[in-house]
Amino acid sequence: ATQVQKERLDKAGFSQLRLTESWTLEEGKGYYVIHNDSSILAFRLGKDKQAGFSIVGAHTDSPLLKLKPSPIMEAAGLVKLNIEVYGGPLLHTWFDRPLSLAGRVIVNGSPLKSLFVNIDRDLLIIPSVAIHMRRDPKEEWNPQKELLPLFAQGPCQEEDLLELLAEELKIKKEEILDYDLYCYPREKGTFLGKDDEFISIGRLDNLGMCHAGLCALVESEATDKTQIMANFDNEEVGSRTTQGANSGLLRNLLQKISLAQGLTQEEHLSRVYSSFMFSCDQAHAVHPNYEEKADPTNHPKMGDGPVIKLSASKSYATDGYGAALCKKLCKEHDIPYQTFVNRSDMRGGSTIGPISEGQTDIQGLDLGIAVLGMHSVRELQAAKDQKLFIDLLKAFLESK
Repeated sequence: ATQVQKERLDKAGFSQLRLTESWTLEEGKGYYVIHNDSSILAFRLGKDKQAGFSIVGAHTDSPLLKLKPSPIMEAAGLVKLNIEVYGGPLLHTWFDRPLSLAGRVIVNGSPLKSLFVNIDRDLLIIPSVAIHMRRDPKEEWNPQKELLPLFAQGPCQEEDLLELLAEELKIKKEEILDYDLYCYPREKGTFLGKDDEFISIGRLDNLGMCHAGLCALVESEATDKTQIMANFDNEEVGSRTTQGANSGLLRNLLQKISLAQGLTQEEHLSRVYSSFMFSCDQAHAVHPNYEEKADPTNHPKMGDGPVIKLSASKSYATDGYGAALCKKLCKEHDIPYQTFVNRSDMRGGSTIGPISEGQTDIQGLDLGIAVLGMHSVRELQAAKDQKLFIDLLKAFLESK
């Protein structure tokens, strides 16, 4: 995800910066940084260095199955791979479909080098057990036993996996020191429905929001404020990493921008407190087969526009002011909007909004697109909602 965003930013004329270097910035120009290969933050410098920051945030990660070290396991004459669950996927959706491996490989050198890898062919599968042998519908899936993907037939060693990676990367397997590899489903996304009105694809949560933020930043005109897209990793596991929202990454980026523009610490802090953030993560649509799961008066539907997310527990950052600001932008640009609140007897999720507020002191709100099948191998949204959401983010970035 980060690599694709980098390529699109390069094409749009943005320049890459290093967090380890001093910066020289030009008004109206676009820049980006990548941290630990999996978080990417891009910005367009505003016309007024005293003006605040307009920030669009999202996360690059999705629930997946992560390969463990020493993953080779054998049983019944077959070779399977040892995995652990990353985030909270709907486990039953991973069975009986072609999978492969992608991620990064760390190779020897001074310094160490990361190589992105995607074995672009059907490689793995997790066969389900027949219904005749698993009668209890209440029985939970055991990921250590039942979620191990089939890799090969006959004897196999970890060296064979390393050889496969080396061939893909055109390097020697002896160069490989370690890896971060994930299983992913191989089926392509599709439009479906009577009029192709739906998008069915994996990882809409939350690459759909990364896509929207990227499009909005690239397409926006420069304003007095500095416009920022901040796409973090590791939201699905709590964000407590150097590349996660619960770190100093965004806070330090903002300070480096101000320092490069010659601002004092006092001026930078004034700038921070005149900033705002749209935290973007997918929202739950009302399910046609489970309408009772939705709040009685707040039940967003696919195709009815962006969804403002609220929670009294502050698992979402939105308050009355943030919601009003979003509604004002929607009304000014003829964009429909909806609200989501969990049922009061059901526990909901959280996202980077309140985490980012705690790290930066920048006020914000949480919003997303109404989707079905969240955390499934394939998620579903209305196609037209994507453009509506991009239009809203662009309106925010271009607002005064």
